[in-house]
Amino acid sequence: MSRFFLCLTLAVLGLLPLSPAFSASSATGASPASNPLLNQQGMMQRVDDASYAKYREIVATFDAAIRAQQGDVALALARCQFMRNYAWAEDLQWAEKAQSNLKVCLQNLKEKFTDDPEVSVSLMENVYGKDAVAQGEALLPKARKWPAEYRARLHAALSNAYQGTQDKRNAGVQAVEAAELSPDTPVLLTAVRHLATTGEKTEARRLLMDAPTPKFVWQATSRINTALDVLPGPTARDLLLRMQTAGLKIDPYTSARAFLQAGDAASAQRTLAETKPDAPESAQNRALRLSVALAARDGKAAAAAIQSSLEYDKGNRWPLAQSYAVLMSIDPAAGMRFAFAGLMLTLLSVGLCIVLFPGLLMFPVHYVGTVRARKGRPTPPLFERIGLRHAWYGLAVLCLTTWALHAFVVSQSTQTHSGTAPVMDTLLPKLALTHFATLGIVVLLLSRTMWRLGRRQWTSSGEWKARWFIWPAALLAVSTLAAWYLAHHTTMHNTELQAWNESVVKGAMQLGGTGLALLLVAVVVPLVEEFVFRGCLLGGLTRHMSFIAANLWQAVIFACVHFDAKHFPFLVMFGLTTGWLAKKTNGLAVPIAMHMLNNAIFVLVVMSR
Repeated sequence: MSRFFLCLTLAVLGLLPLSPAFSASSATGASPASNPLLNQQGMMQRVDDASYAKYREIVATFDAAIRAQQGDVALALARCQFMRNYAWAEDLQWAEKAQSNLKVCLQNLKEKFTDDPEVSVSLMENVYGKDAVAQGEALLPKARKWPAEYRARLHAALSNAYQGTQDKRNAGVQAVEAAELSPDTPVLLTAVRHLATTGEKTEARRLLMDAPTPKFVWQATSRINTALDVLPGPTARDLLLRMQTAGLKIDPYTSARAFLQAGDAASAQRTLAETKPDAPESAQNRALRLSVALAARDGKAAAAAIQSSLEYDKGNRWPLAQSYAVLMSIDPAAGMRFAFAGLMLTLLSVGLCIVLFPGLLMFPVHYVGTVRARKGRPTPPLFERIGLRHAWYGLAVLCLTTWALHAFVVSQSTQTHSGTAPVMDTLLPKLALTHFATLGIVVLLLSRTMWRLGRRQWTSSGEWKARWFIWPAALLAVSTLAAWYLAHHTTMHNTELQAWNESVVKGAMQLGGTGLALLLVAVVVPLVEEFVFRGCLLGGLTRHMSFIAANLWQAVIFACVHFDAKHFPFLVMFGLTTGWLAKKTNGLAVPIAMHMLNNAIFVLVVMSR
């Protein structure tokens, strides 16, 4: 029966006469030599030969039409395009012949229609890599007089050429030019990404929103995903609503991400409810479902999402532990499941490690102090009433409080935008409030140690010398000039990647203006940090080791705690300087004043951007 249908198919295609096909199909016991239908390779060759014959027939038709209409550019281009469709086909044995024909065709185009814009662009689109870049750049001066349609195609082709050479900047520049000339250009998303990453997010949004609605769902989804990646706020949601109005059905997960990024957790949750309950989900989509539930403050849904992730995502323990911390702050009852015991243990273990880690740092210091004391070479402490246990306690309180509050509060906001660009306008005020709360709890827990330090150590004592302040003043001057230069000669490419301290400043400014930002960053932060690092840490270390070693040790820890690799050298230098001032002035007043001045300058620089 299968042989019968094979013969019938070949007969319909004209590759085999009908009557011999049936007679052959009815024969039995025939060998491949006597029956060509049993030779599959031969049949494939006949199909290939027939397709090549038809290809040559159509090319001949093109040639006849071109001879009749010598100057018809459209016909000449169509002939080359027809050849191009087969020149790079991998399943045709005669593809190399089509490549040779295409090469001759393009050469004829170049010779006969040198100044035609459409021909020039088409010729460039058949070249790749550096050759395409050189050819496209050479066409740019001439293209200024071309119609907008062909200029847009040239810039798009040049953008693709630059992409092929890994030159993303020039690819983006050319894509923007193409998008300005033709809003539905194929390189629209390249243009949007370039504008967004160079700080021109408003212009990137305009290009996306002004582009005509695409015809296909995959194109619409690509636009929405691009907005999710590089444009914070409601842009992705606005695009989604526009596509839905045009009748395009976007998948629920992309829709939920768009709603979530816009801060509409309720709509995101309703959208995810449209998915089939038993449908398989990827790890990314399970994470999205969890983020939506946390954003909607739906404890039961969040608990179900965490449990599902525990079952399927085995290597995802720490992110799930952070999500569990957020769940416990939203609905503790929903988090009290035996299945979550491992996550709770993970959080407790991390907290315990944070508390014990400063003690591990103090262990070698205590050993050094013990050895020096036995050798009769004890070191004079910087502050009489501060010891190594206060150094451990102060650092442990600061680190644990900072981690705990941000794990339970800030993570709730950052995780609600899992897989998307965070909505910083929403996150920054919460970040500033959390920072205020962190410092308040630290002060409360360290109040007894602050009282123990004594008034004279807080206000400093002894006679000061003017030369002591030359280096601190120079350090502040250099840092101020560097900050001003960076603020006015560089661009923030990604708001979500800005420094932690800058985020705190902007959040405080959103809550209460410049005054609140100065109060938080330039008053409270210096008081707490100087007491912890120069009061407790440096004071405790100097009881067991030389001041030089102790000052270097506390300065490195001070820089590490800030988690700012770009400014690490400056933070170490700043810690060394303030520690040196604490020793020279026998107190914390001058280090606090220097820290306040430095942070006030930082706030003003952030405001000037």
